Amino acid sequence: MRKTLWDSLPPRQYLAAQEQHLVRFIREMVYPFSPYYRELLDYNRIKPQSIHTLRDLTCIPFTTKADIAPLPEDPEMPYNLVLQPDRARLSPRLSTRLRHRLRRMTHGKKAYSELLDYEFKPVHIHFTIGRTALPTPILYTRYDLQRMREAGRRIFELAELSREDLVINAFPFAPHLAFWMTYFATETVGIPALHTGGGRILGTQRILEALERLKATVLTATPSYAYHLLRRAAMEGRDLSRLHTLILGGDGLPPGLKAKMIELLGKVGSHRPAVISTYGFTEGRVAWSECRPSALSREESSGYHLFPDMELVEIIDPKTGYRLEDGEDGEIVYTSLDWRGSVLLRFRTGDLVKGGIKNSPCPYCGRSLPRLGPEITRTSEYKEFELTKLKGTLVDLNAFYPLLSGHKDVLEWQLEIRKHNDDPYDLDELYLHIAPAEGISRKYLERELYELLQREVEVAPTAIVFHSLPRLLQRLGLETKGRERRFLDMRPGARREKEEGGEEDLPEEEPEEGVESGVQPSLAGMEDEEAPED
Repeated sequence: MRKTLWDSLPPRQYLAAQEQHLVRFIREMVYPFSPYYRELLDYNRIKPQSIHTLRDLTCIPFTTKADIAPLPEDPEMPYNLVLQPDRARLSPRLSTRLRHRLRRMTHGKKAYSELLDYEFKPVHIHFTIGRTALPTPILYTRYDLQRMREAGRRIFELAELSREDLVINAFPFAPHLAFWMTYFATETVGIPALHTGGGRILGTQRILEALERLKATVLTATPSYAYHLLRRAAMEGRDLSRLHTLILGGDGLPPGLKAKMIELLGKVGSHRPAVISTYGFTEGRVAWSECRPSALSREESSGYHLFPDMELVEIIDPKTGYRLEDGEDGEIVYTSLDWRGSVLLRFRTGDLVKGGIKNSPCPYCGRSLPRLGPEITRTSEYKEFELTKLKGTLVDLNAFYPLLSGHKDVLEWQLEIRKHNDDPYDLDELYLHIAPAEGISRKYLERELYELLQREVEVAPTAIVFHSLPRLLQRLGLETKGRERRFLDMRPGARREKEEGGEEDLPEEEPEEGVESGVQPSLAGMEDEEAPED
């Protein structure tokens, strides 16, 4: 698809183009040059020539995170996903062969070698967060980086940004998608930007000073860190009246948290700001976003606008694996289109989307792009744990995020999982750490949260521990860690935070006044007082 047509082709045309592109990509690039998928297709006796339509893709087995993760006994496994062409014979197909032969004839062997390096030599690496194994590398060639730049340009176009804007990039500096996609997008569009590296690198105070002194118009960050910055800015009485757009990624954006951000933006002088949510995962190479008119609307979000020339997205039944029709709830499955480094076919993200895919024009911006539903449960982010001694039920950690982050009386929170008496065979215990809003009664908030969690997730915490905001921010590591410590699994034998993110465990703390460790406090006996300052 041409860049000028990426958002205007009707569904029938882009689906036909996707089909043609997929068939050619598998035959000319994936099967000849991907060690992993050549072995997979041969093992399952699938011939590339048997794939003629999008429906035929279902004959290819799924790829999971476990399939591609490096293991101590096989640390090189992910590199088998990288396209590795034979320079002597690039493709049996005439179209590809002719293109390279003409380049070689007109510009010589050196130019031909440069073309191969441009398309196929990895020069940039991102890593997934290793939760069940070592971090998985996803490699980009220069050809791929151009595609990432184009995807970033499209997101800025959806956000209606221009070269007159100024971006403060507060995503953490790391080999992860959010920081680098913002970097390449600003470079491609030509928007001035300060890439801060987040609170851990530049520091929250200096980022706030940059937002104010540079009169920044756009902030990119994780939802939690953006909320933290805005809260600090409002407390300090800063003037951020030029700030008109937040582009948030890395985590979900619950409606309640978005509402709190819009309220804070009003307090720092911003007029009719757009708080734009994005969705992405490392293996997908790019992120997708909602459009600005959708972000400004008080109605339901339009969902995330996909790029049909860069990927093919299916929605499947997570239990049966069967492909679902448009608009049905299910699991997101990703297939690369026209990438060169790490290439994936039918990759199961584990993320669940409500409303599936919609191929109708966006009701807000009119673009004809396919759209993912706005309500996505990122089961790839946090593992499930079983409370066998409480209710014998599975509790999804993701369910806590919208309930607590969107609560108007909760400034910050953290969930900690322990074993009673640190005995691996004893009860699972949940401790909810809370920094309450100013002037809120502890007794009221404790009762409110117990009832809310019991009603929505069917498991109430063992105890609620109140903290001052500075103390809880320290526990979360919003300003000191590469990734916030929202969920802590402190059970004996569990993979600790330091194993997953390279950080040390938190030191043991004495519970604050009013809470007896390991025992659900009596609601009637709690004193009504503000959280003590450290």
